[in-house]
Amino acid sequence: MMKKCDANCDARRGADQSFNGYHLWLRNNIFYYRVELPRENNKRRYKRISLHTNNFYEAREIIRNMTTDNKTILDRIRTLYNNLDFVLDLGSNWGVNGNYGVVPQYRLNKKLSNRNKREDIEELHRLSTIAENSNQMTLSQEDRELLKAVVNMRPLLENFLKQNTSPTPHVSMPMRKISEVLETMLIKGNNCKSEQVRKRNTLTTLLSAVELKLDDDYALFHNVNTINKLGKYVVSEPNVKGDKKRRQIRYIKELATCGSNIDPDHYKSNIILNLPNIEKTKKSEKNPHLPYSKEQLLEIFNPKHTYFQHHPDAFFVCLIALYTGSRANAAITLQYNDVFEKDGIPCIYFRENHPIKQLKNDASERIVPIHSELINVGFVDYVRNRQKRLNAKGTDFIFPRCQTKSGEYNNKYTVRVILKYFKEIGVKSDSNDRYDFHSFRKNASIAMQDARIIRSYILDIIGWEGNSTMEQSYSNHTLAQIKAELEKFNYDFLSGHFAKWKEIMKKAK
Repeated sequence: MMKKCDANCDARRGADQSFNGYHLWLRNNIFYYRVELPRENNKRRYKRISLHTNNFYEAREIIRNMTTDNKTILDRIRTLYNNLDFVLDLGSNWGVNGNYGVVPQYRLNKKLSNRNKREDIEELHRLSTIAENSNQMTLSQEDRELLKAVVNMRPLLENFLKQNTSPTPHVSMPMRKISEVLETMLIKGNNCKSEQVRKRNTLTTLLSAVELKLDDDYALFHNVNTINKLGKYVVSEPNVKGDKKRRQIRYIKELATCGSNIDPDHYKSNIILNLPNIEKTKKSEKNPHLPYSKEQLLEIFNPKHTYFQHHPDAFFVCLIALYTGSRANAAITLQYNDVFEKDGIPCIYFRENHPIKQLKNDASERIVPIHSELINVGFVDYVRNRQKRLNAKGTDFIFPRCQTKSGEYNNKYTVRVILKYFKEIGVKSDSNDRYDFHSFRKNASIAMQDARIIRSYILDIIGWEGNSTMEQSYSNHTLAQIKAELEKFNYDFLSGHFAKWKEIMKKAK
């Protein structure tokens, strides 16, 4: 077994030890040295080379023998070379190949940008001449490759110096539109289209508040003054709860961080430290969803209203939420494979196995036995008959309107279908009355508590995470046990309506 480092040094802890421009690095009890290679696509690259020893002092001596007086010059050349700015970055075109990397072709045949400082170009030209005329036999492969690339582009350097006979002002910020960085942020964020629209609209509104547009230079946004103005504006917004303000600050941070990732030399990531920290909205200050009253539920499921008769999918979506406490997305995105029988018990499987299925947390993924009332009213028969009639696959959606024509999640389904009906019958007003689809989840939790169902079973049925580690991780209830607890609660006052709906739904398609 290889012994540890012979020297009592910090390298034993795996920390990089800087020495003469190199960095010692201890891995698996062997010392390596790390050097910087020429950049590719504006990304820094490094190479670690083994010194074949576990002794710090021996490793240090090896590095001394490998380095020359030219090393300091080459380090400076590498820094200047990596900081060069060109008019056009072709990206995919490549030129000089070497054992330690590739030099982009555009560095050899494209014009240097006027953003470069004249003094930097002069220094690079002078140092490359000195290095070329010195002894190159002791240089490493990557250093020779670097020097070769700089010498080949010397005509570009000379042409730049001829055209810029007098020092030109240094342009520190490249011209990028805010919209360009924003679109990059949305794509890399891997957000769904609805979230992309929300972010774009929110940021557009915030930018207009500080007199900026998406077509403006990104540098006008990515500076301390603008970030401070945006932070003050968000904090001072009237009638806006803390959670919404936190979301706005998060979007601003994303846009600023995206610019830093694109060009870290010009746009610094620490600028987000100027944004304020906003506390979460206290529970007492929120407007929680309200459960539907007995009278409201009687009106919703009254057979005198023919809406559910023509829209059986809306009828069953409401019942799923009423008897399982599921959220809207989980209820309307069920696939035929999600309704099945396990251990002789009909079940619903709430899971995130499709891009439009969006569960809130790990506890939301669960298998819930189907309540007997939901079976009696015809839900399972409706699912199986519909699948057979349409010759649908198991991965097809039971309620196809959960998707838009473009295949995205139809987040307007409950508003335009179910809540529209509730407004028509007077159960819900046009104002923010705190009654919506989530109210069914409130009804389910309250009904289970009133039926004295044990809390751990309620967590399994509704999909809550729980407050303690035991509640979150150690629920071992069987389906039979959950089914027995589930049957303890019911909405007896709706039994008359459901008896009529049972006959109506036998004809549903």
